[in-house]
Amino acid sequence: MSSATAQQNHQSRADQRRTYRITVTRRLQFAQRHTTSRIGKALLLDLSDAGCSLESKSGLIVGERLALVLELPQTVLITDAQVVWIDGSRYGLSFARVSPLERSRLRRFLWKHLPDAAMSDLLPLFAMVEEPHHSQRRPQMLQ
Repeated sequence: MSSATAQQNHQSRADQRRTYRITVTRRLQFAQRHTTSRIGKALLLDLSDAGCSLESKSGLIVGERLALVLELPQTVLITDAQVVWIDGSRYGLSFARVSPLERSRLRRFLWKHLPDAAMSDLLPLFAMVEEPHHSQRRPQMLQ
């Protein structure tokens, strides 16, 4: 694949994202779901609420299901991540299943590391609303 084609594929994948992704360089471990016969290590490249990209010498395949152990610095266990794209030794994963506790840990890490530009884009998600039993207005998430 030419570098121009790889760049176009990378941009089109970024356009399809629905959540913010942060650049982060951390080591992670993974295992093939439902078996311990395939265990590997990788370098986490970026991370979002819905997935991540990583670099690994292990030969992963599109559709493969993995469990991930992320040290963010608090350990986050993603019990079901699916490989959705491959570009050389880089892999894109989508988080298929994350427990509420692990999602909370993941979101806490992401929130702390969001760039300022992302914060200004998120402001339209919040609005001031009146609550009938309280005299103060407070922000609430729009549905």
